[in-house]
Amino acid sequence: MTGFFIKKAFYDGWDNMLSLLAVNALVLGIGFGGYFLAALASPVVPLSVLIVLVTVLLEGVILTASSVLAARVADYGAFSFGGFVEAVKSSWTHGALFAALVSAVLFVYAVALPWYFGMGGLLGFSLAVVMIWAGLFALLALQWFLPVRSRLSRGFVESLRKSFIIMFDNTGFSVFMLFYSVALLALSTVSIFLIPGVAGLILAQNEAFRLRMYKYDWLEEHPETDSYRARNAIPWDELLAGDRETVGRRSFKSFIFPWKD
Repeated sequence: MTGFFIKKAFYDGWDNMLSLLAVNALVLGIGFGGYFLAALASPVVPLSVLIVLVTVLLEGVILTASSVLAARVADYGAFSFGGFVEAVKSSWTHGALFAALVSAVLFVYAVALPWYFGMGGLLGFSLAVVMIWAGLFALLALQWFLPVRSRLSRGFVESLRKSFIIMFDNTGFSVFMLFYSVALLALSTVSIFLIPGVAGLILAQNEAFRLRMYKYDWLEEHPETDSYRARNAIPWDELLAGDRETVGRRSFKSFIFPWKD
């Protein structure tokens, strides 16, 4: 399943490269624009802080909307400007809340971790280690939030709860996705985060979640099977047969000159 996920994510990312580039350019534009305005307003601290907060919330809205379209691409659909506008209208509240949550967590860690390490002694070190582990689990879970919200259309709290359930039920795959995400962002530095960038990362998360949902569909169809044994005997070849046929194989020439294939 993992190998096919990498293949499908690459194919879909290549086919929608211009759309990913446009989303990444928008994200970078808002980010740098907000930073520039906040720097100009730095003499007026409350205004500067307000600009930063608005920028963060806008980024959350854009990323959540792009996840909605990424879920459609994972279903063999396509990006569209009209679809993006509709996605913003339907998901802006969850996007803003998600951005606020992530920002609050980062702020707490930025303040608490140095303080705990500064305490010294066994207590301070133990509290810092607990926070680090809690942050790691939160990171593993939050990478599923946008796909869960996009595909299952859950409420904000329910999407968060479902994200943690997905993470604990697929810990190994969640760890793989974290390393995959880091590698994807590292690769993005070559293009100044324009390709694949954060939009490509969100697309990959939606691709992974879509394929992972086959597991739960299969488990629902086999309630008589012992859950532990069933989870270790998912017939991935059978479940992915249709997708493999749809995705197919491509030659190198087809990537560069698709009209000649």
